[in-house]
Amino acid sequence: MLTGRGVFGGRDSLKTLIWLAIAAASLGFAGPIAAEPPSLAAETTRTIDAIFADFNRPDTPGYAIGVVQNGRLIFARGYGEANLDDGIAITPQTVFHIASLSKQFTAAALALLILDGRVSLDDPVARFIPEAAKYGPGLEVKHLVYMTSGLPDYGTIPRSNGDPWFSAFYFTRDDAIRASLSSPKLDWPPGSRWAYSNANYMLITRIVEQASGKPFGEVLQERIFAPLGMTSTHLDDDTTAIVAHRAVGYAPRSAEIVAAANKVGFTLRAGPGYARMIRNSPHFGGSGVMTNLEDLARWDANWTSAKVGGPAFVALMQKRIKFQHDKDNDAFGLVFGTYKGRTTIWYSGEDLDASSYMARFPDRNVTVFCLSNMLTGDCEGRGEKVMDALVAAGRV
Repeated sequence: MLTGRGVFGGRDSLKTLIWLAIAAASLGFAGPIAAEPPSLAAETTRTIDAIFADFNRPDTPGYAIGVVQNGRLIFARGYGEANLDDGIAITPQTVFHIASLSKQFTAAALALLILDGRVSLDDPVARFIPEAAKYGPGLEVKHLVYMTSGLPDYGTIPRSNGDPWFSAFYFTRDDAIRASLSSPKLDWPPGSRWAYSNANYMLITRIVEQASGKPFGEVLQERIFAPLGMTSTHLDDDTTAIVAHRAVGYAPRSAEIVAAANKVGFTLRAGPGYARMIRNSPHFGGSGVMTNLEDLARWDANWTSAKVGGPAFVALMQKRIKFQHDKDNDAFGLVFGTYKGRTTIWYSGEDLDASSYMARFPDRNVTVFCLSNMLTGDCEGRGEKVMDALVAAGRV
């Protein structure tokens, strides 16, 4: 996985009883997507429960796990708490920052504009971003999509004010773009090498804005979220906004986390329990989408319904291009792979307040989502254990 990993991305009995009541209600959730009872076998459900048993408590953050088949949630369950201050349990409605899983939505907005004829993958980036003209016409839109632009990521360039590129220290998308474009030259000729870089997808949001004439968040809302009924999903481009059912971010007060935080000037005390981790920077493109399991199921259903964009959109989102390097499994904010001999389309993410993972098995039309409000949640590892349970049950 190449996701830019770092070390950041006792209650009283009455409170415990309240938490258990909320959690029990979530187990029987039957919302607009899951209109019928979960169809996983009891043994598979017990196996998944066991994977998250260490977080199925009222004194820890945790996870939301969803299994979608044919566009419907057949398993949706929360483990742990969305808010430790108030003892609010995680449920299928809990809204998480999904970190780099956001990239597929950034790419989707671009894909729709490509199908509209307003953008081409072969367009020079400078057509939309004049500051990129110094890199020549060889830097094209496709190089951003497929992480082969040669543009240095903003995190490799010192901030002008001396602060770290750490989401607790305020910076915007435009601050990050400005830093990346301050480089007088590219690190390599476009298409000749591959490197994960959030700056690529931040630049895509700027292209979407230039081509559409609208703020990026509006494009997502009008073209994707609203048509699919994703009413709990939005772009976190205003970190002061009130978000219903928000999962607050946390990190354990371990020696490793404390040392890493203190190193970047984020004072954190060691000790037991968890520290709140607040995403204070409204940057987006490579991250920034907030959503829940219900809405992700609606998005997942579009792979077969093609309600948004039609079949051409679905095909473009899965388009792969061969460049002058060996990596050719990238698509539009997605990665093709295999898991135990089965074709997958996956992505993972981490940020200060979140860990996230999704893996779709296109041959069986089954997708696993793992969302956590812990940077250290390792949703990829936990998600793969869920996938093991599905493999054992013959569901994928």
